[in-house]
Amino acid sequence: MKKTIFLAPSLWITLAAQAQSSVTLYGTVDDGFQFTSNQKGERSYAVSQGGLGSSKWGLLGNENLGGGYSAVFNLENGFDPNSGRLGNNGALFGRKAFVGISSPYGTIRLGRQYDLSYETLGAYAAPNRFDGGLGAHPGDVDNLWGDFNISNAVKYTSPNLYGFTFGALYGFGNNAGDFTRSQTTNFVATYATGPFSGSVGYLKVNDPGITVWNATASPVSGQTYSNPVTSPVYSGYASAGALQITTAGASYTIGSVTIAGVFSNTQFRNVVATSTTPKAGTFIFSSYEGNASWFVTPSVFVAAGYTFTSAENARYQQINVGARYFLSKRTYLYLTSDWLHASGVDSTGKTAVAASNNITASSDNTQLVARVGIRHQF
Repeated sequence: MKKTIFLAPSLWITLAAQAQSSVTLYGTVDDGFQFTSNQKGERSYAVSQGGLGSSKWGLLGNENLGGGYSAVFNLENGFDPNSGRLGNNGALFGRKAFVGISSPYGTIRLGRQYDLSYETLGAYAAPNRFDGGLGAHPGDVDNLWGDFNISNAVKYTSPNLYGFTFGALYGFGNNAGDFTRSQTTNFVATYATGPFSGSVGYLKVNDPGITVWNATASPVSGQTYSNPVTSPVYSGYASAGALQITTAGASYTIGSVTIAGVFSNTQFRNVVATSTTPKAGTFIFSSYEGNASWFVTPSVFVAAGYTFTSAENARYQQINVGARYFLSKRTYLYLTSDWLHASGVDSTGKTAVAASNNITASSDNTQLVARVGIRHQF
């Protein structure tokens, strides 16, 4: 019995037997230079990977089971090409590690995965459209850039039904005696027709400190708590009993121009007072974003967006500009940038400072970050 194996784009090794199978090796290497106008009062010039998303490699598998059914799996690893270190806190497959069944009635996947709100609503937001992590709303407070993943998850996505698709995800807490602790629930729905697409999503993560931010103890259970969040935008709320995010977005394409918008409501519910999170209660962020992108030519892409984010006593305004020049279908040069202005009082009770996503905070209320780089996909 002969088997053919496929290993991806340039190295297909195809395995075929009674059931046709394929395994695809794929990946991205992304690296460049970063300028920051103010990090704790100092300018910064650095080599920085992942301007449009972390460098990664993965294995994507599919086995035809017949009758429209297929077994599927995906293992995906993140890494830093400048140091060779693993991403995602050292996890071998910290980005994705799931297996499932695809059928005419939809697809079910089990394992570590991105949530459906990021996969669906993130498509309308600046970070995924053109600006990478710098385009994320302050601190990626609504996870539209996918800064965290969901472990122990079961995800269902529907087939296309007259333009409608929907999905649901449930992440098990895996805690004996407490079924709801560290559980995740997530729902999305999308309608797309012609040049228009619109989606809504709901995500709730219980005990997010442990569930998605990798804390070693939970203040919800009265344990000694070490705050895992560094962004002053919401580090004061990291002891929340639940993180709840509601999102809506839409886009419309006219020729080579696409206009998009997204709204998110993020609630840190039942925050517990600790030595590092002195406030208690429920705290809400609302973000409003509009952006536009344009393929000037098949090789030149430009885009820009504006976001206003309001919190309990703070306001954040940001402008994002990005561009790409395609050297080929798989390799391109890029520019990403974020200008952020903060006002009011942040989650820690101090004067709000500008803090772009995953960038050391400014010493004042303004910060400019720009990256130029090269991205190759294989």
